[in-house]
Amino acid sequence: MKILNLLLELHSVCHFRSTEGQATLSKSELKRWCDKGSVLINGERVKWDEPFDFPVFSMVLHPKGNQRCTLK
Repeated sequence: MKILNLLLELHSVCHFRSTEGQATLSKSELKRWCDKGSVLINGERVKWDEPFDFPVFSMVLHPKGNQRCTLK
């Protein structure tokens, strides 16, 4: 499983909002989030095409912005 698939599955449950305020996120927007460093898993930046094979203890979306969201 790739990080992008994890984010898509979480989005179906948590319903993240896009940076433009839309309720649905596209795959390309999630890819941009990862490329810009807007997704931290276990305190580390991840790339959207990395394999996901580790336990997740925390996830932070937009760590430097005013839309910061921490999932534990």
